[in-house]
Amino acid sequence: MTQYLGSAPSDKRLFLWVHLFGPHEPYEAHDGFDFGSRDIDRYDSEIAYADAAIGQITEAFLKSRPDSLIILSADHGEEFGDHGGRYHGTTVYEEQVRVPLIVHAPQLFGARVVNEPVQTIDLLPTVLSALDVPRPPRLRGRNIGPLLSGKSESGSGLALAETEEQVMLAEGNYRLICARLIGACQLFDVVAEPLQQHDLSATQHERFERMRLRQRELSASHGQYEAQGLRSEGKGWPNPILRGVAGDGDAVDEIASLLDDADTAIRRKAAELLFELNRPSAAPALRLALTRDEDATVRAWCALSLTRLGQGAPLVYDLLGGHDLNLSRLAALALADSGDPRGLDRLVVWWKDGSARNYQRSRWLLGAFARLRAKAVVQGLVASLDDVRLRPQIASTLADIGDETARGPLVHAFAEERYQNARVALAKALVRLHAREEMARPLLRFLGVPDPIPGGLGFAVQAKVLQYVGGPKPGDLRTLARNANIGTRVQLVIPRGYGSQSTGLRLLVRVTNQGSEPGQVRVLPVTDLSIQSSNTQSLTLRNFNSNAHAPLVFSVPATSDALELHQVVPASFHWIESRSIALDVLATSGIKVEVLAVVPLAPELSPPPPQHWSPDSSPDNAPE
Repeated sequence: MTQYLGSAPSDKRLFLWVHLFGPHEPYEAHDGFDFGSRDIDRYDSEIAYADAAIGQITEAFLKSRPDSLIILSADHGEEFGDHGGRYHGTTVYEEQVRVPLIVHAPQLFGARVVNEPVQTIDLLPTVLSALDVPRPPRLRGRNIGPLLSGKSESGSGLALAETEEQVMLAEGNYRLICARLIGACQLFDVVAEPLQQHDLSATQHERFERMRLRQRELSASHGQYEAQGLRSEGKGWPNPILRGVAGDGDAVDEIASLLDDADTAIRRKAAELLFELNRPSAAPALRLALTRDEDATVRAWCALSLTRLGQGAPLVYDLLGGHDLNLSRLAALALADSGDPRGLDRLVVWWKDGSARNYQRSRWLLGAFARLRAKAVVQGLVASLDDVRLRPQIASTLADIGDETARGPLVHAFAEERYQNARVALAKALVRLHAREEMARPLLRFLGVPDPIPGGLGFAVQAKVLQYVGGPKPGDLRTLARNANIGTRVQLVIPRGYGSQSTGLRLLVRVTNQGSEPGQVRVLPVTDLSIQSSNTQSLTLRNFNSNAHAPLVFSVPATSDALELHQVVPASFHWIESRSIALDVLATSGIKVEVLAVVPLAPELSPPPPQHWSPDSSPDNAPE
């Protein structure tokens, strides 16, 4: 960049746009910015590294052109389980949609903080206004120059963010978050409660309704922009159509009333949107339009909609065998939704034609294949496992179909999977397809990475591979579950790790709190295996009272959900250079210890283990 700045004409204005792809998954730790090995730690390392790079870039730029304007922003945040997800682009909560905006122009205004919500789409109109460039009529966003300069007091502001399934409206401290198709909404105050866990819609009903109305209007305005050019003679779409185009499921009843409109184009669009939105409340209007509308396209969409709703329409079979490929495929899909397989062959061909289906259509197809248990599409689904966005749904669909020939490709995909949510989906699918030893090695690795796979011990139990991933023998496991509250002893074989890559050992416990108060699980090393006693429980309790080592303590919150907790095993537990480890386990009253295992630590960013591995190649782990 320095070379570019040196070659740029100094007597002309210069616009320089720099895009730093990091911080981004896969998260990589950078030298000099070591915050730890977990995903979130390596993400922080990437942020710090990018921050340092931005400092160097701005310093070089301002040295060359000291009166320049610097704008820094980003396209998204990142989630680490805050609302049950990972990564970005999946929800509209703060962790994913709130991004930095820094504007540096000391020659124009001093340093100040503006708390009012704004949007990244506000940047272009702001810059155009500053340059006295006329604003194009269809340009969205607002000029935030007065906010930046302090000439306008900060107000409630505005920001809108959308995914395929959610929409968020920000005003001041408040965030309205709605599921687009079903219309369910929640209201949060991000200042009073930054984690966005408690819905305020009931206690702040007036604000909730006002923001809901504004969100609908804004979403409809998006539809207005998207729908331009679709109508002839310069006519605009009615507001319910615009809301439907934007995915607002609450607009269904108003859209259904447009089936009586005199304009054929409006009736066609209304019938098409009712098919997409799929709400039962539209069924009476659809049935009436099917019987009396003179337009064949309107009747076709009505028949498709009713069939998708499970209410059937004979016309759909004519569409299935007709010459219109799009309507034929949609007829097959609607029939499949009602459990009718007569169009399955068309759906299989449609799936293979990836360019002819978008993300939403793909998900709908997957649901149809699962409902029909369509073994004819297994090969096509396996070939599509490289689709990052659809891989979790494809895995689930293969499990629903139940064809165990998919196990091999799923194991291969599981072993190489780098996304946590997809790892979970693949593991669930493999368990449902009765995978056994073949999934042990990748599962062992994903239990050892800095952020272990959620529910991994549960998957090991279901797949009957617990002993291969550092768990106890079946008899010891039953004893552990039965006697942990009075103290019990367990000996575990340490699975083979990854040679020089393995830097330690992790202890994982799966627990259930059967009481109403928080509890604990305490784990100590057995320091003298030669001790003999006819009463193992009393021996274990005595060990807790006399052992010089501090126990590993797992805190269990008051929740009825099964939890998997983990800690690194200290070297003082005498496991180094050993192939096994003996532990005493004591849980407080009400805490049930379901599973316990030790696994070698494994780096996240490393090649997957060899696919030919099997338990037979690791005799130390073989069950007795």
